[in-house]
Amino acid sequence: MARFALVHSPFVGPVSWRALAKTMPEAVVVDYGGVRGPRWYGDVAEAVSIQAGEAPFVAVLHSGAGGFAPAIAAEAGERLSGVVFLDAVLPYPGVSCLSTAPEPLVAHLRRITTEGRLAAWNRWFPEDPTPTMIPDAALREAFVADLPRTPFGFLEAVCPADAWEHLPAAYVQLSQGYAATAAKAEARGWPVLRADLHHLAMASDPEAVANLLRDVAARLETRAESAGNPI
Repeated sequence: MARFALVHSPFVGPVSWRALAKTMPEAVVVDYGGVRGPRWYGDVAEAVSIQAGEAPFVAVLHSGAGGFAPAIAAEAGERLSGVVFLDAVLPYPGVSCLSTAPEPLVAHLRRITTEGRLAAWNRWFPEDPTPTMIPDAALREAFVADLPRTPFGFLEAVCPADAWEHLPAAYVQLSQGYAATAAKAEARGWPVLRADLHHLAMASDPEAVANLLRDVAARLETRAESAGNPI
C-alpha cells in the first residue's frame, strides 16, 4: 500500500486535510507553516521531505500546492515515488504563479491584498463558501481559523525549474473548475479520475476522496510495475 504525504494549498491550512487523515492511516498531513520568502518553494519542499519520513511516498498536492511538485521532487529525490494532483494546478517551472492566472483574477487578488498579504481564502468570494463546502460546524470553524493570509510575494515568486516530469503522476478532479486542467493531465497520458464533488471534498467527503486517492495510487503502481520500476 502506498504511503501518502498530504500537502495543502498555500492559501489554506493543514486543517483542510484533518477529516481525510482520520480515514487514511497510511497518510501524513504535512504542515509547512505557510509560504514565506525568500525560499518560497524550497522551504515547503524541505518540510514535505522531512515530515513524509524515510520510506518512499506519494505526494498528494491540493489546489495551489500543485506548483510545489518540482521543488518536492528535487528535495525528496528517490523517496518520492509519485505525485497526485488533487483538484490542483499543474506545475509552472520557470515562471510565477501570477503569470499563469487570468488577468481578471490577478486584478481581483490585488484588490483583496492589504499590507502585502492576501485576504483569507474564504474572503476571496462574494459569499463565504465554507458553510456549503464544510457542513460540520466544528471542522469548518477550525478550517477558517487555520486560513493564512498568504503573502502576495508568493504569487510573484518564480517556481523552480527542477525536473519532475519523470515521476509517475496522476490527476483527481473534484470540481468543474478544474475540468480543463484534468483534460491537460489526460493529454499527458496520466491516469485521471473525475468525481462529482467540490474543491474541499476531502473535508466534507473524506472517505470518498480517500478511496479516489487509493484507486489512483494503485493505477500508478500498476503502471510503474509494468515498466519494471515499482513504486
